Amino acid sequence: MAQLTTQEFEQCLTVLADGGTAEKLRDRLVRLNAFHSRRGLGSFAALAARVYQLSSGLRRQVPATRAFQALWAEHIGTRLTEEAGGKLDKLADEINAQLETDGSIKEGCEPALEEKLQAYEDVLARKVGGLASRLDTLQKAVPSVAEKLRAKPLLDVPLDPPEDREGHDHDHDHDHDHDHSGHHHH
Repeated sequence: MAQLTTQEFEQCLTVLADGGTAEKLRDRLVRLNAFHSRRGLGSFAALAARVYQLSSGLRRQVPATRAFQALWAEHIGTRLTEEAGGKLDKLADEINAQLETDGSIKEGCEPALEEKLQAYEDVLARKVGGLASRLDTLQKAVPSVAEKLRAKPLLDVPLDPPEDREGHDHDHDHDHDHDHSGHHHH
């Protein structure tokens, strides 16, 4: 797993807040046992520093890491369609195919890696926006891939129009929102 910088991690939290306040996000993290004392955690910077420190930049499997990952997976997952999810899985496999087991890029595979990476970010950005797409991809990336990502500008692409999701009862299954789509084509 790539090491996110503290700045990138702070951006992750602003994405999760989705226009809401740092306090509101802090309370969600407390409910998920990320930490217990709310003191001094009124800003995204302070919140990021605390969660980053507790989780060692998400490298340690501790409650703070799990809480962040649960909120992140929900944020991304509820915005992905089944079709987009399938494309991303396939592209992730194709990206991994360009890498050695130690995470370095295979000889001569750089152009293919760049192309697949661009395609991956593009699919994701059309669902979650350029910043969230970059941050999600960085969270999954090995250092050699993270370096490539950081050298690229964020994607500024239009979001796909929401799919027609009528006839689905959303109230009770927000965590499992992956399978709602792909059935309505207009």
